[in-house]
Amino acid sequence: MRIGIDFGGTNYKLGLFSSEGEMLKFEERKVLDLTLEGDLLLNLIDSVKEFCGEKKITQGGFATKGLVNSFTGMLEEDIGIANLFSGRNIRDEFSKALNAPFVVDNDARAYAWGEWKFGAGSGSQSMVCMTLGTGLGCALILDGKPFRGSDPVGGLLGGHISIDRNGPECVCGNTGCLEFYCSATGLIKAVKDEFTEFKKHDDVLPLYFEEYSRNKKKYEKVLKEFNNNLAIGIVNVIHAYGPDTIVIGGGVIKSADYFLDDVISLVNKKAWTVPRGKVKIKTSKLGNKAAVIGAAFLPKPK
Repeated sequence: MRIGIDFGGTNYKLGLFSSEGEMLKFEERKVLDLTLEGDLLLNLIDSVKEFCGEKKITQGGFATKGLVNSFTGMLEEDIGIANLFSGRNIRDEFSKALNAPFVVDNDARAYAWGEWKFGAGSGSQSMVCMTLGTGLGCALILDGKPFRGSDPVGGLLGGHISIDRNGPECVCGNTGCLEFYCSATGLIKAVKDEFTEFKKHDDVLPLYFEEYSRNKKKYEKVLKEFNNNLAIGIVNVIHAYGPDTIVIGGGVIKSADYFLDDVISLVNKKAWTVPRGKVKIKTSKLGNKAAVIGAAFLPKPK
């Protein structure tokens, strides 16, 4: 029996899996409930133990955003609540509490591993997964293994490829990062900047795509720009990593019917001769469960 934990800023997901990857139990819980009193990590461990019940855990994985050192099992830096884990050996504490080996890694890498092993990337030799959410997550599966590089961000910074040297300054220190234009956050900003009628709405993207479907001519400018920027980013990733598959996930992909075909066409137009038209571009199969499944099956870093 395997346990996967996907720890986010608002919610954390827990999943129990058979050794073949069958999901036996899944829950999503509020991070806030862990912060009311006591130690965040110890409270999380208690929550996981309660979730597992009497099940015997043979292997576990913990995924979170931030700079996760999978070799040491520690979170080195995060700008969110997970920063409270900094300086703690998450891997060792979970291993001791559940009496099972654990792997700790970045959530983008866990997401990619889940999609490669059980989802849209299944059967690929090398795959890049890009998640378009609050930020733009990216991870590489190279020759059937998670690419970790020599530091905690190895293979993860696809969202911080610059596509405009004169663009806005990013928090990472670069300018014109892909994340600024093609994350859900970036697309929402572009929609609100261009169309004042969306400024007072919270759930902007579903409303925007609904209006786009009714009046394409009026609303297509923003989407055309988004498609072009995303295509440039994907081409850069293809040229850098040489994958045979690109899997795109995250909240924006719920509306993929409106833009993915155009993005694929642009990628095939912009890509260099050798990979042009050969790289499969797919949407996530596992959705918001990809990282929790991936975490449960992440191989130990070597």
